[in-house]
Amino acid sequence: MSSQVVIVGAGPTGLTAAALLARYGIESTILERHRGVYPLPRAVHIDDEVYRILQCAGAADDFGPHGRPAEGMRLVDAQMRVLMRFVRDSPDGYHGWRQSTMFDQPDLERALRVAVSRQPAITVREGVDVESVEVVDGVTTLRVRSEHGSEILTPRFVLGCDGASSVVSTAIGRNAFDLRFRQRWLVVDVRCAAELHMWPGVHQVCTGAQASTFMRIGRDRYRWEFRLPDRGDDLDEMDDSDEVDDLDEAWALKAVRAHLPTDVDDVHILRTATYRHAARVRRRWRSGPLFVLGDAAHLTPPFIGQGLGAGQRDAMNLAWKLAAVIGGRADARLLETYQSERRPHVLRSVAAATVVGTLMSVRGMPAQTVAHAAMRLVDSVPGAAAVGPAFIYPPVGRRGSRFRAWARRPRGIVGRPVPQFTSPDAGGESRRSDEILGCGYVLLVDGHADAALLRRARSVRAREVEVGDLGPFTPAMRRWLNTNGARAVLIRPDRVVSAAVPIT
Repeated sequence: MSSQVVIVGAGPTGLTAAALLARYGIESTILERHRGVYPLPRAVHIDDEVYRILQCAGAADDFGPHGRPAEGMRLVDAQMRVLMRFVRDSPDGYHGWRQSTMFDQPDLERALRVAVSRQPAITVREGVDVESVEVVDGVTTLRVRSEHGSEILTPRFVLGCDGASSVVSTAIGRNAFDLRFRQRWLVVDVRCAAELHMWPGVHQVCTGAQASTFMRIGRDRYRWEFRLPDRGDDLDEMDDSDEVDDLDEAWALKAVRAHLPTDVDDVHILRTATYRHAARVRRRWRSGPLFVLGDAAHLTPPFIGQGLGAGQRDAMNLAWKLAAVIGGRADARLLETYQSERRPHVLRSVAAATVVGTLMSVRGMPAQTVAHAAMRLVDSVPGAAAVGPAFIYPPVGRRGSRFRAWARRPRGIVGRPVPQFTSPDAGGESRRSDEILGCGYVLLVDGHADAALLRRARSVRAREVEVGDLGPFTPAMRRWLNTNGARAVLIRPDRVVSAAVPIT
């Protein structure tokens, strides 16, 4: 087959990985057992970093009309009194997009499919079931079946973006670090024409065994989630985050109406589904030419809205590295940094989501009283709400990376993403600085870089950009450099600063 990369799964992670590889000139084939966009909503939130990844993948503009601004998350008690809040309401976040966006996952997948359709380097094959994946004597073999029969594919690399029951993960080894978190939740998607005057963010209701979540995700679309009684499932046998049996819609409608004003009766249930949430991270994300991304590599409880985003970040981290190796610009050791860079962030995200889920589910009045008091105390501390996001985003590229020798660290920007700045054009539309920087390596210089950094930049074929050539973004980018004590930075294709030269 012509594609050097086969991607198993055409969900958001697989589509994004293919789109990014195409941007770097790498052909890929996506294998998907279903046909068309999966019609039911699952994930409903992305942040500004994930929006930036969609921008690089060429899907941001198509997705834009379907997203709804949100203002963050609140943990509340049974009377809807705020216990703790995480404000994410800026229309221009650090990454140049609004900090919090609600959406329907089918809309996101359609936007990604449009982006993929524009790339001749991508082949999408639907109705194809991957039966097995093997690597023998350095040769990768996929046995697949479609309506046309069975066939064998032999790509150079395989990316498993095929969810919690991943066949690629099975081939690598399914041992995992498990936080032993299991809960059953009923998800109810609702259409309501009446204006509910709901705070435009996520409400996490901390009421123990009756914990719930609700949010607005579209013009007339809402979601409620209700914790269900545990059924004593074996922790090692339970499936993860998979749709299972539907519950009675009459019960779901009654549960939703309990949260609505009495004069609102135009409520329609779009679907109900029961999910079982887990917190687990695979111990191995790679075995030779096999990689796992997204839910195939890690399962995150949904309570901080980072599950889908983690898969997008996986794709962003891995795609440029694969492209560099396939293109002969780096040796295979670069691929070893995929797991070492991504796993710390994922572990922290999974832990943070587990903590929130646990706080929501504290049982017994004495324990709830203590937990609620602790949340209120934390909420009263200025800046406390920023600690959580800072915790789950550790710097990348400082450990387990062959670039660490180049990590001069003016004020800690190495391993951190470069910000993206926005500016209105003549028509009032927003322009963004990544449009000038592009998606490859960039040496960003304000004055001059030293000889060592120049050699490093040339070795990775970085494009040299003077800060003064950034047009309307020059003042903001210069302030960022000066604030961080740097006069030159080497930016990786995933927008992470890999080296910096201090101001002298």
